[in-house]
Amino acid sequence: MKILLTLLISMISWGVFAYDGWSGANKIGSIRVYSEAKVYITMPGAENPKECSSTNFLMLVNADTDVGKRQYSALLTAYASGKNVDLALTGCSNGGTSGYPLIEQVWLK
Repeated sequence: MKILLTLLISMISWGVFAYDGWSGANKIGSIRVYSEAKVYITMPGAENPKECSSTNFLMLVNADTDVGKRQYSALLTAYASGKNVDLALTGCSNGGTSGYPLIEQVWLK
C-alpha cells in the first residue's frame, strides 16, 4: 500500500514540471512593461515550442503578483548584467497557438 501511494504521489508531482518547452539560454534583447501587469521581452534566437503565432515577444503575465515580481526582477537582473536566461514556456497568450509564448519560469544561467 505504501509503495502504491508513493508511486501515485510521485506521478502527480511530475505534472508540476510539465512545460511546453524552453526558450534556450539566450540574452534578453529588450523589456517592455504594460499597465495590465504584463511584461513583454524580446530574446533573439528564442525557441517557440508551442508554435505560437506571434514570436516578436515572449510574455510574462501577472507581473503584479509576488511570483510575477520575482520573475520580473530576475528578467531585469539578466538584462542589466547581460547574463543568459532560460525561460520555461507554457502555451500562448490567446490560447491554442494564437498570441505570444507565455513565460512560466525564469532561470538565470
